[in-house]
Amino acid sequence: MIVSGKKDELVKQAQEAMQDENLAEALAERIEARRGGLGFLLSALKKRPRTFNPHVLKGISLYDEPSALDRKTAELVAVSAASALRCEQCLDAHIDGALRAGAGLEEILDALLISAAITESSTLAVALRRFRLKEGKAQKLQRGKEEGGA
Repeated sequence: MIVSGKKDELVKQAQEAMQDENLAEALAERIEARRGGLGFLLSALKKRPRTFNPHVLKGISLYDEPSALDRKTAELVAVSAASALRCEQCLDAHIDGALRAGAGLEEILDALLISAAITESSTLAVALRRFRLKEGKAQKLQRGKEEGGA
């Protein structure tokens, strides 16, 4: 059992690690070796190690070492989310990641098509709800005019 003082020390060590420029360099080298570069987002974040380090480590835990999914499935989920959010750079990174993890082009296409179908349904649901509200108000206003003018 860790006593409070040891817990405080552990938190302090973690915070120091998150700010460590050497850790940022090591993580950046790992990414560059794997992807051929950092890209815009990571290059910008790297200027602030305390933000870059936890961001990259979170990505490793989610995409490279997921708990319940295999790497390929995790990357296909990321492809789908990137598609729904229309993030071109994210799509490039995660399509490449899915390919590295063993996904085939047909699997990636399925993820994109499923994402597009969900995105379309979501867009229609929101838009049609708003339309129905406006339609109801317009009909009520029209009835009021007809009753008042009759």
